[in-house]
Amino acid sequence: MKITKRQITLLGVLYIGSISYLHTYTLATQAARQHAVISYIISGLICLLSLWLVSTTLKRFSDRNLLQAMAGRFPIFGRILLVIYLLFLLFICARDIRIISDFTNTVLLNRTPVPILGLMVTATAVYICQGGIRAFLGLSEIYAPIFIASMFFVVLVLLRDIHPTYLVPYFSIDWSGITEGAWFVFPYQAEILVLPLVISGKYYKAISGYVGLAIGTALMVVLLLLSQMVLGIPLVERLIHPGYELIRQIQITDFIDRFDLLLLAFWYPMALSKIAFDLYVLCYTLQIVVPKLSGRLMTAPAGALAFACSIWFFKNALQLFHFNFVLPLIAITFYLVIPILFFAMLRPRGNKPEPKAG
Repeated sequence: MKITKRQITLLGVLYIGSISYLHTYTLATQAARQHAVISYIISGLICLLSLWLVSTTLKRFSDRNLLQAMAGRFPIFGRILLVIYLLFLLFICARDIRIISDFTNTVLLNRTPVPILGLMVTATAVYICQGGIRAFLGLSEIYAPIFIASMFFVVLVLLRDIHPTYLVPYFSIDWSGITEGAWFVFPYQAEILVLPLVISGKYYKAISGYVGLAIGTALMVVLLLLSQMVLGIPLVERLIHPGYELIRQIQITDFIDRFDLLLLAFWYPMALSKIAFDLYVLCYTLQIVVPKLSGRLMTAPAGALAFACSIWFFKNALQLFHFNFVLPLIAITFYLVIPILFFAMLRPRGNKPEPKAG
């Protein structure tokens, strides 16, 4: 199946521009306050460096992706590294399931228990995941443009409610707070690095990843600025979901007093697709580690395990929010150290043929 540059770009936007809105605004605003935008820019530049490392490494393998290349060149050490990465992917998938379950419980279905919501989210993600990469490309081509267009609409509607004075003082920059904000944001933006891990060098183009990272970061920055200039800095740093509270400010007429539900209808499929792609990468990595396993048949057991871990690891929404203070320390290993390791270990071998991955 041929994968175009546009599809990779939209898939990158879908992957980093869905769940990132829920928690990072509060953390970045608490740390950097009115200069949280700079935190996103600094984090994006670090992600760009990591993406350049994996993209440059992937150019050496035209017929495979980085996971296959690592397992093929280093059968033992490569698979050990992939097992460690597998555990990290399981944690990320469990975190995203719990985030969407808690958000749905808070915003839409208050009387439905969180485990029931998590089970419904997981079942939907498993169903999407079984469609393979084709399903994600199709969903990204449908919902990513709609979501981008809806963000432009939100900006136009809220122009009259913007107060630039909420960002005063403009030039009193706290670089330590900005650095701390970038520390919190980095794990969410750097998730785009999974694309060159599962897409072979024949189809993956570096420029597509760069553009996807730039568009996803720009969307997050625009919505962050809107939240700060409409709600105010003190309120944004105390809300769990400031992006959603911003959308609730939109009232077109007295008849459409819940316009946020329409925007949620555009956003929710993106969030479900992101969780499904987490599960897809998890099963794909498992298939490379154990070649005899079928990745398609493992989607349901892997989804059940991720759902169980989402309940087991996080007892409540507050514990899930506090996990963001620990996540950057773990994520920097997988999103910065491992790309450097791939770049150093997967050097060209001259005329020697590459061993086949399982």
